[in-house]
Amino acid sequence: MAHYRYQIWTGVFILLLCVATAPQAWAQRAVSGQVIDAETSETIPGVNVRVEGTTTGTTTGPEGRFEIRVPADRNALLFTFVGYRNKTVELGPDESELTVQLEPDVLGLDEVVVTGLATSVKKRNLANSVGTIQQEDLVPVPAQTLERALSGKIAGLSVSQNTGAPGGGINVNLRGTSTITGSTQPLYVVDGVILDNSAIQPGLDFVSAAAGAGSDRPQGQPTNRIADINPNDIQSIEVLKGASAAAIYGAKATNGVVIITTKRGQAGDTRINFTQQTGVNSILNEIGTRDFRNADNLDPDVQAQVDENGFIDYEDLVYGREGLTSETTLSLSGGDEDTRYYVSGLSLTENGIVENTGYDKYSARVNVEQNFGDRVRFQLNTSFTRSESDRSITGNENQGATTLGFSVAFTPSYADIRQNEDGTFPEGPAGSNPLQTVQLLKNNEVSYRGIVAGLVNVNLFQTDSQNLDLVVRGGSDVYSLTNEIVSPPELQFEQNKALSVRGVSVAGETTSLSTNIWTNLVHQAALRDGLNFTTTAGFQYETRDIDNVQALAEGLVSTQENIDQATSLRGFEDVLKQREIGLFIQEEADINEKFFLTAGVRADASSRVGDTDQLFLYPKFSGSVQLASFDFWEPLTSALPQFKLRAAFGRTGNLPDAQAKYTSLVPENIGGVGGVLVPTRRGNPEIDPETTQEIEGGIDLAFFNERGTLELTYYRQNIEDLILENQLPTSSGFATEFINAGDMRTSGIEVFLNVIPINTSNFNWQSTVTFARDRSEITRLAVDPFQVGGFSLGLGQFRIEEGLSPTTIVGLDEEGNLTRYGNSNANFQMGFNNRVSAYGVELSMLWDWKDGGDVINLGKLITDLAGTTPDLNTEAGRARANGAGGTGRYVEDGSYVKLRELSLTYSLPRSLLDGWFNGSVRNANVGIGGRNLLMFTPYDGYDPEVSQFGNVAVGRAVDVIPFPSSRNVYFKVGLGF
Repeated sequence: MAHYRYQIWTGVFILLLCVATAPQAWAQRAVSGQVIDAETSETIPGVNVRVEGTTTGTTTGPEGRFEIRVPADRNALLFTFVGYRNKTVELGPDESELTVQLEPDVLGLDEVVVTGLATSVKKRNLANSVGTIQQEDLVPVPAQTLERALSGKIAGLSVSQNTGAPGGGINVNLRGTSTITGSTQPLYVVDGVILDNSAIQPGLDFVSAAAGAGSDRPQGQPTNRIADINPNDIQSIEVLKGASAAAIYGAKATNGVVIITTKRGQAGDTRINFTQQTGVNSILNEIGTRDFRNADNLDPDVQAQVDENGFIDYEDLVYGREGLTSETTLSLSGGDEDTRYYVSGLSLTENGIVENTGYDKYSARVNVEQNFGDRVRFQLNTSFTRSESDRSITGNENQGATTLGFSVAFTPSYADIRQNEDGTFPEGPAGSNPLQTVQLLKNNEVSYRGIVAGLVNVNLFQTDSQNLDLVVRGGSDVYSLTNEIVSPPELQFEQNKALSVRGVSVAGETTSLSTNIWTNLVHQAALRDGLNFTTTAGFQYETRDIDNVQALAEGLVSTQENIDQATSLRGFEDVLKQREIGLFIQEEADINEKFFLTAGVRADASSRVGDTDQLFLYPKFSGSVQLASFDFWEPLTSALPQFKLRAAFGRTGNLPDAQAKYTSLVPENIGGVGGVLVPTRRGNPEIDPETTQEIEGGIDLAFFNERGTLELTYYRQNIEDLILENQLPTSSGFATEFINAGDMRTSGIEVFLNVIPINTSNFNWQSTVTFARDRSEITRLAVDPFQVGGFSLGLGQFRIEEGLSPTTIVGLDEEGNLTRYGNSNANFQMGFNNRVSAYGVELSMLWDWKDGGDVINLGKLITDLAGTTPDLNTEAGRARANGAGGTGRYVEDGSYVKLRELSLTYSLPRSLLDGWFNGSVRNANVGIGGRNLLMFTPYDGYDPEVSQFGNVAVGRAVDVIPFPSSRNVYFKVGLGF
């Protein structure tokens, strides 16, 4: 009986459930249709279709078609797709078939921006200033590295090269100075994988001894590892500029976050795109050299050489090569509603302006996306890159004109040191022969890198009003880097050394493995009256392991390069093991698309701080109100259809150096027995991260019938617990220690203006202007004022003192008094980007203007000492060389205006292609383009974008004759099938 009663009650329950749910099922209707491009009438696959006010949705298939069930109490569908304006379609009482036209979103008014680790929001509702770049704006002309392609395109993002050497060496800065000794580069996240952007020293200082006097900072001019990313694979970039936007990334986000999304396949036929770009590069700017033919009162021996040899331009002989450049890209993409793929390949070869220098990069990518039913989505993105650079030797040195800049500077134009007919080189007056160095010295770097990113999105449950997803994403970033530097004993400057150390070979190998995994629960609730809530909670675990080994061989056997063919061999190794864990929660509320509120907090623990168990909290709060959505705004709607006020607060961190908390013993050979010595720097087991608290406010508006947008932003950052190197009393047994000992304030304004002045069926003009200005000040200093950067006060350094900007340049006047001479921070920076298209022809150009920002031009000091500066035949030049003006005579204005990019492309008409190829060719274009074509500057060096010390926070603007910058010109052919 019990068994029968159970069956009866079960049947009753099922019957009641069917009765309860039947009205809902009966009250739904099926709506189907097709989505097309409003301008081309082509179908659009992958469009998101959602019942407005609910979480019910679907996507269009390969032919742009969709089918969705709409509850009886709902009568509107919302259509959204990247690159198109959102569109809401009201449904008639009996309407079941639709044709929906989407208009291209040229200004990004309905762009979707990432706001959390697994959530996004429409840019029109966003409460932070977030910079975005889409694929069509990123690389209109080839770029060696990703960073070069970002210049001038985002307000508040400053891109400055350290040297013009092939392969990069680029500094990316967001919102001014945020640290003195800490990390300066933003956090890069590619498809959810946190990338290692380390700048690995190649060991060039072993040859140049650049760090042997004046400054112990490494000066090997390393490249950034973000250079391994192929810019052509990128779909979009979002830049979280400040703490208020980046707080969800916690202890590594003080310098901002660059979120990179690579391309994905779309449902539809397989599409093949091929591009070939070939060109040439040449030196951008020459500094010149002294012409002794116009000099008076020369020494008789010098005059005799001038009469015999005339003027020999060694700058042209060393830097005058016109290098060939070739970039080939190929991609395939396609799929259906369940499976989509994107496959690409790149081959880039660029010869440098110095013989035997250049940069090669080969990369491949496979991105796959798979739907398993309606509830599970899987992504796997993989890439592999091989890059190789040959960079010669430039910059500072302390061995006797080992670098090209020193050697050329100390070689007067009347001395003939060109290669002899038998292949040998005459000795140069500088102690080296730059032409011989170019031929024989090797500075080679090879990198192999693989990145794997995965995502699993599981819909745990879904109703008309609620949705819960489990989102797991992560991956690994692994690379192997080898450096080979060979300075053979035949070189003149090697011949000047003792026999036992004549000839140097450096073999370096770095292996890096970084992994991270994010696990998120995302709950969405679409309530009545336009209330929408998104809750995200989860955790992150990250590992980073780097092993850098260098072998230094001295006393090389002639004609040999291997490190075992030397009289002495030493080894060096640095190992980094880092572990981090983060917990986070975030709530987002969208109220009738009038108010958008966000609150969240992240807690991080890291092995790099003193207390590895301590959780550091990083909260964020933000809100925006769209005034144009209120009734009172209706009289202004025609003039200002969008007007948003926004405000935000956030906190981020900057981790201390990995060695700051340790007292590392120094290995030493003591009487033939291995031992250790106590170091001069003491570890601090209580070291904490630097923290940045930021408030941000702004106004976003649209005008000109939504053909213009304007974003105005003000921010103020308070950076606390600055990590500084403190001098210790001698009684402690140590000299220095890293401590948290200062505060700093940075504030600034940003402007972004985007306008389409003309938009007709045959003519379109889009113009973008960016503007940024920032100022920093030390507000608290718990140690005595000190100098950083540079080599000495007499040569110019940067003053760290309460009440001053950390980028203040100081030096000594003619009486030896400490004097302020300038500031390396720019007054402002602007970008002007214009794109004009008419009748198949498209012209785009990007101008970059930096006003102010002083540079310590020690290159001019070097040529003054050598007597080869072009103006030494003048009275002013001779006075400067004799010391008139103190340190200030070498502090110069680093302002510039550069034509960063220029592209002119003609696309053949589709009707013509269909007639020629019967529809098998979708598009074809030809064009010309260039990068760094023009530069206007009062600066006397090769380029005011320079840093002898690489990506340091303070002390960048020091010029010791780097590898000159180059201009690049290309011819392009593109085909689409």
